[in-house]
Amino acid sequence: MSFQKNIRINDYDYNLPKEKIALYPLSERDASKLLVYKNKQISETIFRNIANEIPKDALLVFNDAKVIHARIVTSTPTGARIEIFCLEPIDPVDVQLAFQQKNRCVWKCFVGGNRKWKGDSLQITTRHSERSEETVGKQIPHFVRNDNSVVIKRGEKLDDAWEIIFEWNNDLTFAEILETVGKIPLPPYIHREVEDSDEDRYQTIFAKIKGSVAAPTASLHFTENVLKSLVEKGIETATLTLHVGAGTFKPVTTETIGNHIMHDEKVMVSQECLQKILKAKAENRPIIPVGTTSLRSLESLYWLEPNEQHVSQWKPYEDSEMASTPLSHLVLRSLSEVEAPAPIVFSTSLMITFGYKFRIATGIITNFHQPKSTLLLLISAIVGDDWHKIYDYALSHDFRFLSYGDSCLLLL
Repeated sequence: MSFQKNIRINDYDYNLPKEKIALYPLSERDASKLLVYKNKQISETIFRNIANEIPKDALLVFNDAKVIHARIVTSTPTGARIEIFCLEPIDPVDVQLAFQQKNRCVWKCFVGGNRKWKGDSLQITTRHSERSEETVGKQIPHFVRNDNSVVIKRGEKLDDAWEIIFEWNNDLTFAEILETVGKIPLPPYIHREVEDSDEDRYQTIFAKIKGSVAAPTASLHFTENVLKSLVEKGIETATLTLHVGAGTFKPVTTETIGNHIMHDEKVMVSQECLQKILKAKAENRPIIPVGTTSLRSLESLYWLEPNEQHVSQWKPYEDSEMASTPLSHLVLRSLSEVEAPAPIVFSTSLMITFGYKFRIATGIITNFHQPKSTLLLLISAIVGDDWHKIYDYALSHDFRFLSYGDSCLLLL
């Protein structure tokens, strides 16, 4: 057993006062504060100056996932509130195909108020041409079905979630259904209702591929002006897609992380992105992922074998021969030499924690994370025990925490 499995989650706890949690974004995305950890020294600046802190020959890798209206709020005939949180598709299992479905699809969902859901089904209404607070989650009087209704049925119990069947009788795709009846799913630690401004501010400027139930929040700070400053310095960029799942907020409840089951997420890497990574690796240039999702994607790509479609949680730690052999160029090159320039699609449940040896990433741009979380464990893999020093500095220098908070640049 690797020593990583014996890491105690209580060693990654810290006091996070609730007033430090940002409930709203700043009026200007790039006006957030930036903590810089370089050569084991801490400094700070404003995010719009980040190009001055990044090596001029670096490659930045962004996640272009787009947050869907995954949160549906409705009620039972007796008025009981029911909240349905779409996690991932079951039938069809492919995210993009699921969004294209008409009339029926099945999703794995969290269900809030489940005990109050009596009977077989609920119904909500849609509007073909508009979306307003008056129509979101609105129930049809007397449950009379018409072309604007969506029937919601419970299927099998799936651990802490449910199989939910959606059925409707109009020409809308499921993506359009969600846009009409759903809401942006703000993280559970932002204790307020969704507001109109969240429609824009909880999406990055890179948001393109629908499927995430949470934003890749490190990218929320980027603006067109910041991108322009990167280009002027000669810093290259690339994008990949990791659909962020609700598991990113799942707390570690076990005493040691060896007993924690890491959430699974889908990744897609285009050939263009892959070639940029290979080129940067060959030239020994820094590769800096923007966000934990991009970092997890890059490191998972290293461990993905040519004929496999999944990277398991403990793969880097349990295969000592592979862990000590520099396979990245062999694996990546074999993947890049397929005849058709198709993207590489796979899933990962990779756990990155203290003692992990990075194969692709040479740093990270990220926000500040919750105590006792897998994301904080990932940060410790980059900076070791200095995470205490970094977080103490942020807490004592008025940095804002979590999704709508400030950010940091951590360089290996």
